Amino acid sequence: MSSANLTRAETADRAANVRVHAYRVDVDVRDAQNPDLATFPVKSCIDLTSRTPETWVDFIGEVEQVLLDGAPHQFEHDGARIRVAGLPQRRCTLRILAHGRYSRTGEGLHRFVDPTDGETYLYTQYEPADARRVFPNLEQPDLRAPFTFALIGPDTWWLGSNQPEVAREQVADGVVHVHFEPTEPLSTYITSLAAGPYHRVADAWHGIELGLLCRRSLARYLDADELFRLTTSGLDWLTTAFGDYPWGEKYDQIFVPEYNLGAMENPGLVTFTEQYLFRSPATPAQLQARANTLVHEMSHMWFGDLVTCRWWGDLWLKESFAEFMGSHVSVEACGFVDGWVNFATARKVGAYLADSMPTTHPVVADIPDLEAAKTNFDRITYSKGASALTQLVHYVGIDAFLAGGRRYFADHAFDSATLADFIAALDAETDRDLDGWVPAWLESAGHDRLSATWFEKSGQVSGLRILRELDGPGEAQSGRPHATTVGLYRLEDCVLRLDRRLDVTVDGEEAALPAADGVPAPDVVLVNDLDHTFARVVLDSRSRGVLLEHVADLDPIARAVVWTSLWTDVRAGGLVPSAFVAAVLTAREPQSGVLASLLDRALAAVDRYSADGAAAVAWRDGCRTAAVDAAAGSPEQMLWAKAYLRAAALAPEDVRWVLDGGITGLEVSVDLTWLAWQTLATQGDASDAELAAVLAADDTASGRTAHLRAATSRPDPAVKEEAWRRAHAVGGETNDAVGALLAGYNALGQDDLREPFAGRYFTGLLGVWEDHPIEIAMRLVRGGFPSDGADAGARWLDAHPDAPATLRRLVTEAVHEAEIAARIRAAWSL
Repeated sequence: MSSANLTRAETADRAANVRVHAYRVDVDVRDAQNPDLATFPVKSCIDLTSRTPETWVDFIGEVEQVLLDGAPHQFEHDGARIRVAGLPQRRCTLRILAHGRYSRTGEGLHRFVDPTDGETYLYTQYEPADARRVFPNLEQPDLRAPFTFALIGPDTWWLGSNQPEVAREQVADGVVHVHFEPTEPLSTYITSLAAGPYHRVADAWHGIELGLLCRRSLARYLDADELFRLTTSGLDWLTTAFGDYPWGEKYDQIFVPEYNLGAMENPGLVTFTEQYLFRSPATPAQLQARANTLVHEMSHMWFGDLVTCRWWGDLWLKESFAEFMGSHVSVEACGFVDGWVNFATARKVGAYLADSMPTTHPVVADIPDLEAAKTNFDRITYSKGASALTQLVHYVGIDAFLAGGRRYFADHAFDSATLADFIAALDAETDRDLDGWVPAWLESAGHDRLSATWFEKSGQVSGLRILRELDGPGEAQSGRPHATTVGLYRLEDCVLRLDRRLDVTVDGEEAALPAADGVPAPDVVLVNDLDHTFARVVLDSRSRGVLLEHVADLDPIARAVVWTSLWTDVRAGGLVPSAFVAAVLTAREPQSGVLASLLDRALAAVDRYSADGAAAVAWRDGCRTAAVDAAAGSPEQMLWAKAYLRAAALAPEDVRWVLDGGITGLEVSVDLTWLAWQTLATQGDASDAELAAVLAADDTASGRTAHLRAATSRPDPAVKEEAWRRAHAVGGETNDAVGALLAGYNALGQDDLREPFAGRYFTGLLGVWEDHPIEIAMRLVRGGFPSDGADAGARWLDAHPDAPATLRRLVTEAVHEAEIAARIRAAWSL
């Protein structure tokens, strides 16, 4: 194992023996605009006390000198760890002079040159452990300390960090040295630096300066009024719930290019992907998703920043809470009434799928090392964890939940904590028994399957019961309680209406609902119809048949529950994919978040789960009709039009009529234009000259990425070979370029062109994992897996039992998905 892959055991030992008192970090980016310079100077001063004469400092870069209390000191550096011996058993200062390397993969200090104006922009991204790519430090979440940062850079640039600027001095012509106020004690992974000619808009909230930043070329897309509205609404709600904002006098939010994540909660300087600055009309669901992310990161100022997890196994202590708060506060404070609907139809579905994998894990996961931590930023930790918290809120009540949070923050402010610490704080605020809830929901993997059974006597219900079984892999948990609802629906004049809703708590293998005895027999029984719990809902055959035709009659949250149930039935082999696709076309779902998710699933059903081309043609034609029939200029029209363009890549037909204004009222936006040309390229119907002309009209960073995807989507073996070569070149492409190359390589309907790469994929897996940064390696492992690679993947796993655990996890998941697709195709092709 590389020394860069820190383990839980060794970092726990270091934490037991080393105390870090303070950091002073000086980073020099004055020459960042010179593309020939790949590195930058950095000085890191670490005040610490070690109980042992030897320890190590983490740094991935070039080390020039180490000084101990001002005197040169011997060290050993293996490329990831600086080993220092002869430490006095008292407070001392290590001063390390080094050079870090500018990143092109979104890890560490990322450097980006804007093709629109040639300007250079820098920002940092560290989680879980990439601060060591920028400055020497002790890289683990439980060794918190105050940081005093300084930046040297061009005097025309905005230079920023977690805290406000406190002083600046001119050090050379056009170069300034900017010093920032010390932080409160922080973990290394939430420190932050940014530099460049960023456009900045300012506002204020109760004496705290608010800032919004983006590249100058994107300033017209920075809808500052709305973003400040969301910011102040979120701060109002969260400070009322949890106490004063704990991070000083500023709250900057910066939108950055080539970002691997949605956002990152660096206190005082929160980073967001530029994808949240919409270049084309945004749907209501997209606007809510942005608000969700904004509030998610804001809630981290308490959950994760004020109190940090001691090790990554307790990652849920921050991410599940932030995920819950993102939806909850976007509804309660930001005006997005469909927040929980969007959660149910998108993020929660991802959690169900992840929890059905053979690699599923408890919300509180066993994380032995950093590589495992990297893949644990998943839908189980985020969305299943948030779903568990919704159960907890129903169980103890929202007031007790918030009071427990306040106690937890007061007890552990500016420190690290564990699950036991949070449960102790919550236990002090409720008389509910939490002893069984924790192991049932947080410490066991897998989820339950809930179904309804009853008898009908003389047109009335008798003996309605809710049955509970374990669904898929995981651990049986008879103590996992489900406090939820059951909706009884009846057809009236061919419209499905709610007749009554019953509360139920399922804490064993079944739960009876005597309150239903004697009520009129329903046409549909829908368990969990308000989506209060995390469980697969299995419909009885009559209910499913009615819902396939009448799902559109339900309220949005119930529709989301039904669509999820139908989709899991497809993946389980219980519902023919064509029936799901037909229901999507018939329902004409009006809620943009639900519709966007359905369109993605229907395309997967046609592409991966259907054995003949007729399904793709029917889906394409249905999408075309829906786009033409939708209200002019509506979000649904745009979503259906995009679905049509994607479908036409799989079932080819000329889509230029869309670009020519053939759909009345549809705005032919820049994003829709590129999607159309990517489809034409996939069909082999886009020349170099045509794609170059589209790029000339949108020669931006996004435009170049879209052009690269289109160019590599063409059905040409030589094009696929070049895409593969470029994506796999070590240090050759940026993270966004690798993503575009893989997307083009994986263009719809081109499995035959990818077949020759299958052998190369498996023989090269270990090298990919060893040679590339983990972010790029993960993309290559996922993006290169052959669509029919189940058997070959299983053989590779059998032949490589000692391969890195995280790599084996990714391959195992890809094999699982390929096996599901093969089973579904085989089952319905008979």
